[in-house]
Amino acid sequence: MSQYTLADRLAAVSGKPTMGRDRVARWERGRQVPRREWRQWLAVVLEVPSEHLDAGAATARRQSRLGHAAAVTPAPQNGTARRPQGTPALLPMFRSRVQAGILAATLLNPDRAFSLTELAEHAGGSLASVSKEAKLLEDAGILTRRNEGAIRLMRAATDRSTIGPLTELIRGTYGVPQIVGEEFGRVTGVARIALTGTWAERFAGVVGPEPDVILVRLTPDDDHTPGRPELAAAARRAERRLHRRVAFALIGRPDYAARRVPAGHDARLPLRTLSRPRQPERIRIPRQRGRVPVVHVAPPASADGAPVATGGWPAGVEVVAELLAGNRLELFSGPAADARPYLDLATHHLTAAEDVMAASAGSAFVLVCQAAHLVGCGLLAAQGLRPAPGRDGDVVARSVIAQFGDRFGHLELLRQRQLSLGRPVGRDNRVDDADVEAALPAVRSLVDEARTLAPQLDLFG
Repeated sequence: MSQYTLADRLAAVSGKPTMGRDRVARWERGRQVPRREWRQWLAVVLEVPSEHLDAGAATARRQSRLGHAAAVTPAPQNGTARRPQGTPALLPMFRSRVQAGILAATLLNPDRAFSLTELAEHAGGSLASVSKEAKLLEDAGILTRRNEGAIRLMRAATDRSTIGPLTELIRGTYGVPQIVGEEFGRVTGVARIALTGTWAERFAGVVGPEPDVILVRLTPDDDHTPGRPELAAAARRAERRLHRRVAFALIGRPDYAARRVPAGHDARLPLRTLSRPRQPERIRIPRQRGRVPVVHVAPPASADGAPVATGGWPAGVEVVAELLAGNRLELFSGPAADARPYLDLATHHLTAAEDVMAASAGSAFVLVCQAAHLVGCGLLAAQGLRPAPGRDGDVVARSVIAQFGDRFGHLELLRQRQLSLGRPVGRDNRVDDADVEAALPAVRSLVDEARTLAPQLDLFG
């Protein structure tokens, strides 16, 4: 049914002609939860039990309070539960869960700006509370602001030295749902992602020790069977980003019964089913285009199946692995893992360099140097890699040269030359037209080669 059709049928069965498509659209987008009266009529029109809609309404209200990580069941009874907007149990040094949610959204996505409405959705708070917390973080220099008309856009101030340690704290606590959703959400056949275990208890507000492992429970859909190598690769990438062990369990399908991992067993080898097969769980959840999937949070009591260990990270490029281990590179995923915007901007810089070369050879050369740097960033982005905040330096050039050969050596040469240009008293700070004319074709060839390489690259790890 379209929104118009559903609105017309609801108006007919309820006898209220004021029912319109706009209200249905607010329900569908999660902007509003239908009241009990409308849920009764929805049950009639959609031919579903009203109890299902009541349970969905309760879940939606909890999600609206907690943001994209939705606590789908009540907190366990073996501890003291806190209010969703109170002191966050995962990281009680912050003022509130809303503040932690704002930091998770901005610090883990340093390449984009968020409106206050988007931050409210991520953090699970009202616009008033999000506006207040964002202003405090802006005054502290952690976030920066720019205005586009009446819209206030906030983003992380990545040039501060304290941002790196703060990002690591957020990544291992309130960044868990986002990272788990990005990594497991891209695996074909995963219909539902749930976090359980000790981390789920802390998220729900139960005070206790720090969780040692992140437990993920996955439900396949009816049409696809998630591949275990792809899931293990997603878990390994999540481990690298969270710096914490990640274990997953597959439930809800007869070929993914509850499993136990015997001591000493290699997790990459197939396991014998040790319990009775479960009945198929009929579930069909449509994916939302352009959005990170909602990661549900459930206490350990409702977990189905033992978590499967992910094993060690497979051998990869040694230099990149070293930079990841040293927190100079970081993993990311989602729509931003795309080389095209970087290469398009590099091409634009090269065109602009040709235009300004006659007036200022130095300015043109700086544009060429920035274009070379963007080529390296684009190749890394295609692999889900980027420099950690405050740790750029030679990371980009070193990673690209190690992976794709010395033909990308211009990245490091131009980086060094750009550094010398930033010191006006140095001997190597003079540039003429010949320097620009020599560098332009070299960087253009790197852009063309990167456009050929990028579509062939997969996510690192």
